[in-house]
Amino acid sequence: MTETIQAGAAVADITPGVGLAMGGYGARQGVSTGIHDPLNVRTFVLHDGRSHVVIAICDLVGVPVDLVAAAREQIEKDTGIPGANVAIGATHTHSGPLLRDVDVPGYTSVTAKKIAGSVAMALRALRPVSLKAGVSHVTSISQNRRQPDWPIEETAKVLLAAAEGGAPPEATVVNYACHATVMEHDNLAYSADFPGAAMRFLERNLGGAGIYLQGCCGNINPVWMRHDFAEVERIGGILGAAATRVAHEIGPLDEGQWCVNLNWSEQTPKETPGALLTGLRLDSARTAIGLTKRTLPPMEQIEAEIRDLEARYEAAGSDAAKRREVRPRLNSLRLWRGQRQRGGGEGGGESLEIQAFRLSEQCAIVTLPGEFFVEVARDLERRVGLPYLFIAGYTNGTAGYFPTKEQFDFFGYEVGQARFVPDTAEIVTREAEKLVKSLY
Repeated sequence: MTETIQAGAAVADITPGVGLAMGGYGARQGVSTGIHDPLNVRTFVLHDGRSHVVIAICDLVGVPVDLVAAAREQIEKDTGIPGANVAIGATHTHSGPLLRDVDVPGYTSVTAKKIAGSVAMALRALRPVSLKAGVSHVTSISQNRRQPDWPIEETAKVLLAAAEGGAPPEATVVNYACHATVMEHDNLAYSADFPGAAMRFLERNLGGAGIYLQGCCGNINPVWMRHDFAEVERIGGILGAAATRVAHEIGPLDEGQWCVNLNWSEQTPKETPGALLTGLRLDSARTAIGLTKRTLPPMEQIEAEIRDLEARYEAAGSDAAKRREVRPRLNSLRLWRGQRQRGGGEGGGESLEIQAFRLSEQCAIVTLPGEFFVEVARDLERRVGLPYLFIAGYTNGTAGYFPTKEQFDFFGYEVGQARFVPDTAEIVTREAEKLVKSLY
């Protein structure tokens, strides 16, 4: 007999008013001038009769800790579900509002209430489902943005909350890793970028709600022909179609699928890919990790090296190889200068949250509060050893970039932006591994 659990989902609009500063690009000038497609919170709730798991993903560049705290507080007040059972994440679209209270007055409190409202909606939609998981290879829409031949996310994981009797699914969760940056800094219209397009494609073709979990995409960018909304739909369509195909393929897992064999006058079974999740039981855990922030060189040293590298870059002329020798460290130094100008780079400590949910014997979800490299995801999957580990970056906080220790030797944008010491990604990976394993 197929095991069931209750699942509910909801999609709610969190688009702010036009005229606000937008986040994601330092080069962007001006404020939002329109809405191309709505920014939503997509919420998925599971209930096993004793415990809830809540995943709420916002079409935002990130979710600051004050928004996470306010949403959890409101959810607990409205529903009784404790904050320890709630994860608030972001798709990392770069076509949403800049989330600083000085720039977006009242947006945090209003959005927290909308997130809580979406949870209430999902709770009202709870119904029995089976959980099925599968994987699709998706390699054509992204590239490593540090070196073209370095690793990318090659698979999209799919979790299907399948209703009984062939009805549309309650929800389909898609976990993939790629920056939501098809639209560039010159775009001033709100948009969920390709994750929104992918979920709309999925919902049109499957029914139910699509929930996009952005993975470890700190070093992964989309590939494009143009920075326009036609490309958003094309790239979103590729991912949405891949996820939709997997959802259709794993649909028969609890029933089986058959073919009429005319030679034998029999109905012969056909194996279904993926897994019907068993041992369904919900458990949650979270922990705060104390991390060490970097101490940057003094401003005079940074400025002197910038001048030297700028001269070398200029002297390289059209020699691409020589320019590439200089540019990564020059990019890092310019970012260090910016941190110093803002009063940063003085070391110290900071506490960050990671969270894990057990769904079944084969499947768990773990959250990371920032921009981790795709290599971190592969390492964490290997360490945990589950067939299906869904890794949600940009969740329960926005702590910036976490390059692997080896990548600090290559400098570049992400290393220049990183606020923590080089072994931090390894520390977080070990703690995330322990957290997931504590649930089994």
